[in-house]
This record gives sequence, structure tokens and C-alpha cells, in this order.
Amino acid sequence: MFNIKKLKIQVFKMCLSISITCFIVSCKTISLQSYQTKTTQQITVGSIGTDKDFLLQQEFNSAAVPKYVEPIKLAVSIKPFTKQTFKNFTKAKALQSAKVKINYIDSIANKPKYIELQIADKVSIINAFNRKDNEDIKNYLSHNQNTNVVISISMALNENDLNNVTKANAVFLVEDIRKTYALQLYEANKKTGTIVFNDGIVFGYKTANCCWQENNKYQLNIVDLVTTFNSCPNNTYRYSKRAKKKINYYKL
Repeated sequence: MFNIKKLKIQVFKMCLSISITCFIVSCKTISLQSYQTKTTQQITVGSIGTDKDFLLQQEFNSAAVPKYVEPIKLAVSIKPFTKQTFKNFTKAKALQSAKVKINYIDSIANKPKYIELQIADKVSIINAFNRKDNEDIKNYLSHNQNTNVVISISMALNENDLNNVTKANAVFLVEDIRKTYALQLYEANKKTGTIVFNDGIVFGYKTANCCWQENNKYQLNIVDLVTTFNSCPNNTYRYSKRAKKKINYYKL
């Protein structure tokens, strides 16, 4: 009996160990999926469109350009190129017009760098979507459930622009002429320059889904942005139809 009991304990420990290992591997897989999708298209932060439809298709179909009356603050990360990111950049450069030259040598420790831009002020971009002047954008998002918002991109710049971004203590997404976007740089609270997205080579991006909620006037609003593997907050929904409540006219 003692041996059987001991065997059961060992089997239980083994099963528990396997379960924990599977859980950790599962978590790592989800974490890996949160990385950017590679692209060869000139994609801008804050734009709206549809992600790739197939596993091997690397396309983003741009659909709408929201109006950003107020600048949107961006988080900037300066990152060194790796073999893979340089390969992605090379493919994108062949299809984009910007004259950006990157000299990458794997054996040299000091690697060239690129920037990763990510929306830092989520509240501002949500407020922009809910503004009257973006009503058509919000309607489009509500009726096209597979449409997403670009919240992050990887972009290579020429040396001068990269240095200016590196020196800046604040970078904002602003609307430039003809409904195009640009980066506005600030140093010591003073505007130091503007970089249009067409001056860089974009080779990676990340999108987010809208979370919807109905207010007390039965109007649908976007209240949050979440990435693919994150859930919307309680009482908010990824699909606008689910957020729409049935009106009980007897209580009006």
C-alpha cells in the first residue's frame, strides 16, 4: 500500500509539473504574438484599416484617416537592428520611396538603429474618435468589426532625422497638410522640427481593436483600445452591436 501511495504522489507531482510547464509555454506564446507584424507598406500611427487576412499575407489595407485636432503624444524607443529587422527593412525599402540608407554589418557590435513609435496617450486618441468631426470614422468602425487602429510602427530614418528624434524629449503625432500625418519634435518645451512619415521606411506595425459602450443617451462610444490577445474592460465590447442595449420604451 505504501508503494502504491508513493507512486500516486509521484504521478501527481509529474502531472502538476507538466501542467505548469504547459501554462508557461502558453503564456510565452501569447507574449510572442504581441510583437509587431512585418510589412512593406508605408503605414502611419493613428491610421485605420484591416489587418492581413491570411497567415502568409503581409498587408494592411488602409481605410480611413481620422482628424487629430490635438497632437497625440507618442512613446519613442530607439532600437538596434538585428538580422531579422534589417531583413524586414530591406524588403520594405524596395517598395517605399524614402531615401534611407542603413549600413548593417553583423560582425560589428555597434549596430545601426531604428525607432519604434507607439501611442502613449490613449485617452487623447479615443477622445478624437468620439469627436463630432470624426463621426464618419466612428460610424465606419462600428459597422466594420474587422477594422483596427494602428497603435505602433517600426521605422528607419536617415541619420539626421534619427539624431533629431533621439535628442527630442517629446514627440507628437500631428495632422499635416492634406490629411497626412507627421511627427512633431520638442526639446526643452520648444518645437524643434517636423518629420513626415514618407521620409522614413516603415517595416513593422501593431494594431488594436476598439471597445464599445453605450451611454445613458443610447449613443455608442469608443471607450478603450486593446490588442488582439487582451479583453475589453467589463461592460464594454469589441463589437458595437453587442454594446447596443435594447430600449424598454415602457421605462422612458
